[in-house]
Amino acid sequence: MSGGAATLLATWRDALNARFAQHGGELAPEAMLAFMRRTVVPILDGWDGEPPVAALMALFDLGALGLRVGLCGEAEASRFERVLVARAPGLRPLIAKAPGLVLRGLGNGYLNVARARGPEAAAAWFEALAAAAPRCPEPSALLDLGIVLGWRAGLAEARDAALDRVGRFEPALIAALFGAPVIDADPARRFCRPGATGPLGPLAQVATVGGFVGFGGPFRRPPRAAVVADRLVCTDGDATFELHADVFGARLVPAAWAHAGAQAAPAAGPCAGVVAEPVADSHHVRVLGRREAGA
Repeated sequence: MSGGAATLLATWRDALNARFAQHGGELAPEAMLAFMRRTVVPILDGWDGEPPVAALMALFDLGALGLRVGLCGEAEASRFERVLVARAPGLRPLIAKAPGLVLRGLGNGYLNVARARGPEAAAAWFEALAAAAPRCPEPSALLDLGIVLGWRAGLAEARDAALDRVGRFEPALIAALFGAPVIDADPARRFCRPGATGPLGPLAQVATVGGFVGFGGPFRRPPRAAVVADRLVCTDGDATFELHADVFGARLVPAAWAHAGAQAAPAAGPCAGVVAEPVADSHHVRVLGRREAGA
């Protein structure tokens, strides 16, 4: 080992050992050392100038937590680690400004996308985020971008937050991300491609969600749709989920807050451009909406 990492690790070895003793829990020291060698050292060695101590500590904490939750690998580098090391040059200026904030945001965002959409989607999310990082002047802008790209990756529940954040971006960045310089926030056009301006087509099925618990779904009984607090939910009497859907995806998200209201509410009609049509025999919910005509 040589370069910026060697001096920094030698100087702060005792502090890192104490940090591991305090926060390492049941982690094997060998796994942590392997993470340091394959991920932390290359990132620090490639730093322009002397790496900041805060970056070392934030990377160490990322590994200690990441090894526990599956973000980082024990025997070999995880996909998250490989992207982080490969894309470190473009991320370093933002990491230097707020190491803990940026690295936690990267890890949390990756896990959220991976759990909802799978590892391929999570890796694509991370690659896209890192590619656009040089266009982010501050760490907060990178976190905003992560939310927007999570929405684009299929986290339909991030729609409202993403629409709020994307309004802060320059049109050129919006166009680079979506192929159009403006995103239409009209709920009636939520299933249209970004930039589409033509008339809406007829109501049609755009997705299917749900299913019977015995086949990996969330419903023990045939679900019913209801509107609670102007939000579309589906319930089987035991559990209630909010339905989020737009052009980027459709997802059911647990909604304990709406459970009591869903039992008393009448069957739902259209809600903010979405129609939920339960299917009794399969416990699925057909999602209907309007795309642009001819799509």
